[in-house]
Amino acid sequence: MKKSLIILSLLASASAFAGSIDYLAQQDAEYFAHPAMIGKVGVSGAYYNPAGTAFLEDGLYIQLNSQTLFKNYEMQTEINKKLNHESDHPSAFVPSLQMVKKEGDRSYFLHAGAAAGGGTVKYKNGISAFEVIGQEIENGLIEKGLVGSKVEYLNGSTVNGSSYYINTTFGMAQKITPKFSVAGGLRFMYAMRELNGKANYELTTPNFTGNNNLGSALSGDVKVDIDSERTGWGVGGVFGFHYQPTEKLNIGFKYETEVELNLDADGKVDTTSSHPAFDTGKGGIVDNIDGNLEAHPVIAEWLEDDRRNLPAMMALGISYELTDRITLLTSGNYYFIKDANRNGCYENYDNGYEISVGVDYKLNDKWTLMAGYQYTDTGANERTYKDTDFALDADMYGLGVKYTPDETKEFIVSYAYVDYKNGTAKNGDIETTTFKKEVDAIGLSAIFKF
Repeated sequence: MKKSLIILSLLASASAFAGSIDYLAQQDAEYFAHPAMIGKVGVSGAYYNPAGTAFLEDGLYIQLNSQTLFKNYEMQTEINKKLNHESDHPSAFVPSLQMVKKEGDRSYFLHAGAAAGGGTVKYKNGISAFEVIGQEIENGLIEKGLVGSKVEYLNGSTVNGSSYYINTTFGMAQKITPKFSVAGGLRFMYAMRELNGKANYELTTPNFTGNNNLGSALSGDVKVDIDSERTGWGVGGVFGFHYQPTEKLNIGFKYETEVELNLDADGKVDTTSSHPAFDTGKGGIVDNIDGNLEAHPVIAEWLEDDRRNLPAMMALGISYELTDRITLLTSGNYYFIKDANRNGCYENYDNGYEISVGVDYKLNDKWTLMAGYQYTDTGANERTYKDTDFALDADMYGLGVKYTPDETKEFIVSYAYVDYKNGTAKNGDIETTTFKKEVDAIGLSAIFKF
């Protein structure tokens, strides 16, 4: 029975299926075409390269972005290899905004969007942990002397999870010399994390002995419901520099500080049965499941106020104009996950990183083709994978096209395929689960200069 409590506690921990831990690096359509954005000079610099915005031409720039993400998540436990738990719920519209005002040697920048989180997932067949819970309830009944008892995991079990970190960043960049600029700004973050789950089981006991049921066979349903929500807000900083040693070479750097997020919790766990003999209270045939869950340290952290800071990150990027038509790009991001481990929220994680490359090929004055690749090491491993937090390493491949009808407008359409590497959880002697992900992303962007 204790094993089932540990497994169910995993439902209430960590994030609802984020990317590199909680961070989302995709903040505009151009990222999907080539994620090596840190060394570029452009309106996208309001997020990727703030100091580089000081090298734009004078004017007011507004960039509107939309993302559509088709997500396929899958998990399979060793208990029942024939049963997959899948979510194909898309994120149909994920907007973001960049604004830059450039005057002389100074620029002002603003970015708004979902800086972290994993959107929404909906598992119609529940999750793998529910199977393990049923197995351990069955073992607990047998330990009570109810030999031959069976616990069947029923259809109709569901899990809905969501994780959103809404971010607004604004600041200023200043040229120190004609070739070097610095930038600084503030980040305001509001986090919303929800988890709603329902597990249905059918219990059968062939030799139940009660006050009025001597040696009789009984069957009935048991349901476990989890309803949890955590919200919080925090403030952080962003700093950077940009160096342009020649007109063809640009070097950008950005550092985002750790954002302290104290999450206020509102949640509960309930267990009910369709048969009065299957008392779920203290001393009942299936024990005080919900009470024990609420007392478990991991569950208690979810149900009570807690802290889950957003890690600091550092990024460096280079863009080089090889010819009048070809521009080469490369960049890297590094996430200080271990430093943000508060109350065990990132226990057993290593620091994560991303390496990306890209190329722009200018067909003519109006059309530009873009392509890129990125490798992501999330810092997660077999000791961190859970049904509600499996941040898998990934390869991302992107393509895009940019249309510039005149000097005041620019439009981008992009596509990216993210191929995640399978991961298998190993939590001591608890049954292992294999996790899989695939994401197809479409980006749209419109830039206007005034």
